[in-house]
Amino acid sequence: MRSRSALITVIICLVLVPLLSTCSQTSDPRVTSTPVELPSPTDDGFPRVDGSTSTAPMGAMIVCTMMEVPCEWVTFVDGNRYLMPDLTGYQGDFPGIGHHGTHSAYLNLINGEADLILVARSPSMEELELAQLSGVEFDIRPVALDAFVFIANENNPVDGLSLNEIQRIYTGELTNWDQVGGPQGEIHPYQRDEQSGSQQLMLSLVMKDLSMVDAPLLVLLKMIAPFYAISEDPQGIGYSVYYYEEYMGPSEKIKLLAVDGIKPDHESIQTRRYPFTTEVYMVVRADSPPTSIARRLRDWLLSPAGQEMVERSGYVPIQD
Repeated sequence: MRSRSALITVIICLVLVPLLSTCSQTSDPRVTSTPVELPSPTDDGFPRVDGSTSTAPMGAMIVCTMMEVPCEWVTFVDGNRYLMPDLTGYQGDFPGIGHHGTHSAYLNLINGEADLILVARSPSMEELELAQLSGVEFDIRPVALDAFVFIANENNPVDGLSLNEIQRIYTGELTNWDQVGGPQGEIHPYQRDEQSGSQQLMLSLVMKDLSMVDAPLLVLLKMIAPFYAISEDPQGIGYSVYYYEEYMGPSEKIKLLAVDGIKPDHESIQTRRYPFTTEVYMVVRADSPPTSIARRLRDWLLSPAGQEMVERSGYVPIQD
């Protein structure tokens, strides 16, 4: 299933009081209705873009749009699918976009090695502290909607869990599927590494002040890893983001679980009825000039034309 959608924007700065200076807000957080011209890469050169693994297709769509070439979905040998430029007949050098993962993207922005980043979460406390130590402030804008989702093997008869059940599974209190309406069988609660975007979302949205079960053998390092593991493990449960599951990951043997009776899909994300609807952010350094290509590209992405491109990439656009 391939879905698209829309919603409202809010500029946020998820920081605690000691770190408020590391983020900035504007007086008008909404998507603009005013047409904004797409900056030409010949103006100042192409911006250095980094980001989360799951936002790589949006990054590719931005490049293709700026360079006026088509994009197409390509399946790689590892099972991942990515949007790639179709360079048939193209002459000259073509810019690349390297998405190194959420944490690395924030570090590259802090260190001046990226001009803008597309990320699936707001900065973590560690990233905010590193930015403050470097004298860097973030300008963070949501540009699309996504969702934090839970996945299980397609042969698992359990189709949904409550938030309380998910928390109790990941604290180690619930250990058997028959405790949540399934067949007898040990639950294998897969996790992600601490610095991954998925793990930070799990901690901030779901677990909050609860400690996760200590299961080092179930900690997976790559975004694709839970899909591989749970495809072969009918007793497994894991988490990812909706866009990756729908468009990028090898999800043939995977199903999405409803949370509190609401399944993540186009409609529930668009209306934010799904409890773990999230935002995708474009982040620039607050000290980047207003006329920089990074800021002008960010402003274009929040314009009607930019939001139409967000929708074409498969994301749920922010709606005024």
